[in-house]
Amino acid sequence: MASWCEDTSVSEDQVSINWQTLPEVSNTQFSQGDTMVHEVGHWLGLEHTFEGGCRYVNDGVEDTPAERTPGYGCPVGRDSCYGGGVDPITNFMDYSDDCCMYSFSTGQQ
Repeated sequence: MASWCEDTSVSEDQVSINWQTLPEVSNTQFSQGDTMVHEVGHWLGLEHTFEGGCRYVNDGVEDTPAERTPGYGCPVGRDSCYGGGVDPITNFMDYSDDCCMYSFSTGQQ
């Protein structure tokens, strides 16, 4: 028998973010709302762009450029994987600052 405070009808299916990453709450590099987009991406099954390092299909999506490690700040032109093109620092599933993130790859969409 469930205790009085245990509601078994409530689903554990949720997205959680730090409230300080919401727009107009703070003035940090992560306060434009892109953290919510990133976390909903995980909820929909997307992995980080750097998940598999420099493997061909590093995040499980064929058209996402390979990235060895997360991008921090806004490292424009960074190419951490030989021959793979520039890192996807504008991708919502990277760790770039919000001002740098504005896209998903076609396959991620």
